[in-house]
Amino acid sequence: MEKKIIRTLNVYYYGVMVLSLLACVLVWFLVDKGHIPWIDMNSELGKIIQTVIVVDALLTIPAGLYFCKRKCKALSLLTDENEKLQGYFKAARMRILLVSNTMFFALIANCLLVSVVTNPEQLSSEPQISSMMALAAMSAIAWWFTKPSEQKMQAELEPQDPNQEQY
Repeated sequence: MEKKIIRTLNVYYYGVMVLSLLACVLVWFLVDKGHIPWIDMNSELGKIIQTVIVVDALLTIPAGLYFCKRKCKALSLLTDENEKLQGYFKAARMRILLVSNTMFFALIANCLLVSVVTNPEQLSSEPQISSMMALAAMSAIAWWFTKPSEQKMQAELEPQDPNQEQY
């Protein structure tokens, strides 16, 4: 049962990355062929898109990690092993989806948003990393910490010693 849960969670884990990359390639293709217009990142719409994705990152990454930790703490007190494993599956799946959704949206936004330079002096010879790519990278790092494994599942479902300090 544990191996099946981890295998299914791995489908979600790697599926998120595959879907993110496929969506990014599709949007890039549609923008490149002119089916979808570029969006200036300094326009009102560009600023709104960036703000929404930043707020999404600030809310969903910590919420996904915190929710799963609290749920696992409650699950560790259960005696029914089947109920404990099913609860862990739901919590871990939600953690993967919440933590990685910013990566999905930030990669798409990175393909849509373009910086329009009106003054050639603003151009620099050093490569610039867009804020959306930085958010996608931060979300990918958090996503990496959600990698399911049997050892991780056992550690998260192990009952905690009440005398042990919590950080």
